[in-house]
Amino acid sequence: MTSSRTLRKRQRAGAFSDDIDFDLEELLNDHEENGIAYRAERDAKRAKDEEQDDEYADAFSGYEIALTDLPALCIERIMAMLDSPSDLYNIAFSSKLLMNIVTPEMVIRSAVFSNLKRKDVGPRKTIAEIMQHVSTRSIHLPSPHRLLRLLNAKSCERGEQCFGRNLNTGKSMTLSGTHHRTCGMALCDNCIKFNSTKISYNHFAFDGEKHVALSSWRTLTNPYQDDNGEWHGPLVGVLELQQIQNSYSERDEKVKALKGFAEKALTESSNRCPTHYEEKAAAYSEIYKAAEKEADDYQEKKEKEQMQKYDECRQERIAKRLTKLRSVYAQMVDIMEDCPMKDLALECTWDEESERNILKFACFFVQEKMSVLLNAPSYATKTAVSLRVDAIKQKFNILQEKDFFSFASIANSSNRFRKAMYEYCVNNLTRETLLKSSRADELFFQLVEENKPTRALVRALNGVEKALEDIFALSVARSHENEGDAFAQARVTRYRKLATVVWRKKKVDYRSGSFPYIMDMQNIKECYTACIEEYRIMKKNAKDYIASGESRAFLRREAEGAGVISRQEALNLVFAPKMFREWAVGHNRIPYDDVRNRRFNDLRSLHEQYFRNPTRYQISREDALA
Repeated sequence: MTSSRTLRKRQRAGAFSDDIDFDLEELLNDHEENGIAYRAERDAKRAKDEEQDDEYADAFSGYEIALTDLPALCIERIMAMLDSPSDLYNIAFSSKLLMNIVTPEMVIRSAVFSNLKRKDVGPRKTIAEIMQHVSTRSIHLPSPHRLLRLLNAKSCERGEQCFGRNLNTGKSMTLSGTHHRTCGMALCDNCIKFNSTKISYNHFAFDGEKHVALSSWRTLTNPYQDDNGEWHGPLVGVLELQQIQNSYSERDEKVKALKGFAEKALTESSNRCPTHYEEKAAAYSEIYKAAEKEADDYQEKKEKEQMQKYDECRQERIAKRLTKLRSVYAQMVDIMEDCPMKDLALECTWDEESERNILKFACFFVQEKMSVLLNAPSYATKTAVSLRVDAIKQKFNILQEKDFFSFASIANSSNRFRKAMYEYCVNNLTRETLLKSSRADELFFQLVEENKPTRALVRALNGVEKALEDIFALSVARSHENEGDAFAQARVTRYRKLATVVWRKKKVDYRSGSFPYIMDMQNIKECYTACIEEYRIMKKNAKDYIASGESRAFLRREAEGAGVISRQEALNLVFAPKMFREWAVGHNRIPYDDVRNRRFNDLRSLHEQYFRNPTRYQISREDALA
């Protein structure tokens, strides 16, 4: 009988060869043979293609066509496409054949197209100055070769006659860095200085007279004759121009004489007659204008295409950012769902035209907390958004739990400043305005959490425009008991205006930190004490000024003003004195200091100027009305 142990004996696992019907070694050998055959076929094909390419290359090897062997029309087309005067110069003067192909259009277009974006630099500026003289028919018309030399000139063209010539080297002076071509010549600074004459303002030629080649700073240079006997430069020199000025008194006679000198110069010192000269000059001007228009049109079209491409890319980027930010905002709404102040925290504006400020939260703290994700939405993962929004939610829940906006900490205070602060916050301040303050930041919420609501409120009010000065005005100028008395209310309003000016004047001495400045509780206490004393002095001086006999006499004067403000309203400006200097009645003074130091006569003279000419001093009726 077989034992149970024998029955439970593990069976031998089947061999790998039992599960497949082919040999693995044979499979690998077949694969290797197929690979060898494939690679051999590929290499053979590649060798055949290279052989064909070599045969094609060998067919044209050593077959080079010289530029001068091309038809003249082809050469002209090739040279006309050059947009660099230096390249055109190097090619044109490499052989006589190429020199004969150069045309004025070729040279002018190469200079104009050398810089499409700017007209006031490089060869484009040079050709513009030369063509200005050509358009006024005031210089000897340059040939295409001379025009090309002028565009590429590096040194003075007067050679041995150059005032800056170096006798040791025999070279003329190098041109300065500017691209000016004075009177159509490439002259160095010394030649311009010693061979030019300034034309006075009262000279008849100063008005841009035709045939007069005035250069910058009203200078005129005499023409000169080169070694080949050709004349260059202006048609009419300084000698002829001054003789005309001395000989004739009537302008028509001067213009006629000037024309005669120009025709004489063309007849005696030029290879062109006046008629031929006029035709060539007109052709030059027409070529230049056409090239300028073509260059401008091309640049404008190119800029439009670039701008269109940029706008398309920009809109695409905005669309991507907008999609991502909407997802972020939706996640914020879900997280803030059970927050009592979620509307206040999530108040925002969407600007779909802006690329960087698509989403902007009204609350400064929320904007500051989410700024990293708003600027780089690609980092706005669900985890990153959740961490930041949870922190925001916690801070706003604390505001709700502490009942911060009831301002209970200062509601029943006996301190005048705190009482005014409570009145201002209840009547003039909204929750949205306070949380928009740049000082309603992380530290603000920390102070609220530490049960320091008054300090938190003061910190936030530092970022609300005119908040502290209005609170000071409320504390020192309380409303009159008889609210129906219009004169009493107007008086209180004037006193409050004066109080705000005093606070602005004194607060500069009590600000701490760097911009934007902030005043803590200690600074406010010190500033408040100083402002109380200053306000009492200013109030007494202002009342004495209004009640003085000279002021009453000022009111009785019959001289009329501009009709913008009355005399009484001009005097009432003592309660809103300016803190900067003003020029009035021959003196440069500060109105605030005049009130502070009781300089009533000077102040009254200034108010007289306010009354007579309020526009000059930027005084409106709203400023004067109390």
